[in-house]
Amino acid sequence: MKSVLRITMAVLILAALAAGLVWGYLAGRSEQAAEAESDAPIESASRMTHVNGKTVLVFDREAQRANGIAVAVLAADRRAAASQANGVVVELQPLLDLQVRWSAALMDRARARAVSQASQAEYRRLLDLNRGEENVSEKAVEAARAAAQSDTAVLQNAQQALVVLRNSMQLHWGAVVAGWLQQGSAQLDALLAQRAFLLQVTATDGDGQPPPAQATAQLPGGGHVSARLIAALPQLDPRLQMPSYLYVVSAHPGLVPGLNLSVSLPSGPLRNGVVIPYSAIVWWQGSAWCYVERPPGMFTREQVPTTNPAPAGWFVSEGIAPAARVVTEGAQTLLSEEFRAQIQSDED
Repeated sequence: MKSVLRITMAVLILAALAAGLVWGYLAGRSEQAAEAESDAPIESASRMTHVNGKTVLVFDREAQRANGIAVAVLAADRRAAASQANGVVVELQPLLDLQVRWSAALMDRARARAVSQASQAEYRRLLDLNRGEENVSEKAVEAARAAAQSDTAVLQNAQQALVVLRNSMQLHWGAVVAGWLQQGSAQLDALLAQRAFLLQVTATDGDGQPPPAQATAQLPGGGHVSARLIAALPQLDPRLQMPSYLYVVSAHPGLVPGLNLSVSLPSGPLRNGVVIPYSAIVWWQGSAWCYVERPPGMFTREQVPTTNPAPAGWFVSEGIAPAARVVTEGAQTLLSEEFRAQIQSDED
């Protein structure tokens, strides 16, 4: 009886162990399946469609918020077409040297004038005393006259040196900058303190048109800055054998003397259009693009010509009209989604 009980207990124990092993195996398989399912790539539905032969991305308002997509309405603008010119940031040390020379020449003239006036007064005093039969010899009067004449010659020489220096300034820099050097000005102070820079701009087409009052220079970092015309330079650009003009620009990082810049000069009649801001631009295959929302929730990629730069972006007169809704934040996300959808479509 006892042996039967022992056999029954052993069978029960073996059955429990077998059940535990089976349960552990099945639980492990379930866990592995769950992990495999979580690690598997999630296939998201494509947001790309085609309308009238053009690729369109569909993002509703909720999707736009989730992906950080912001849209702005473009204001109307009016600008002329642009022609390209070469610009170089002018070295200002020659201006500083001229200012020092002009100040020294003014001091020399002031000193010579004071000495001349004193010697003239002494000569007249001695001459009056001699004529009044005072105890002043003719020899003393003659010496005073010679000293006065000598001092007058020194004054005339100092005045002539100023004339020569002024003419040299005008021949090299033009009347406007020469006037700054001679009289002092806030513009010259800004240049010497490097709060502003001079650009020597030389047009390459040689159409003979007068220089525009405003130009746009491309900065080293890719942005643009407005440049204001100062005056024409009195000599040709020795590199291009073309007339040059001086423009002034405000200081920006990367602007240093000697730096060559691309400059756009407005030319021709004004045209209606819009300015596509920098934040709206994405680059692909060497070209600039932006995304336009039309109709709401549907985005189309449009190419942006970069021939007409503006201080805040690029001016476009065709293809994108005023009041267009352009993506200003999240354009790169749309570009990535467009290419992802294309790859997924090709794999299917």
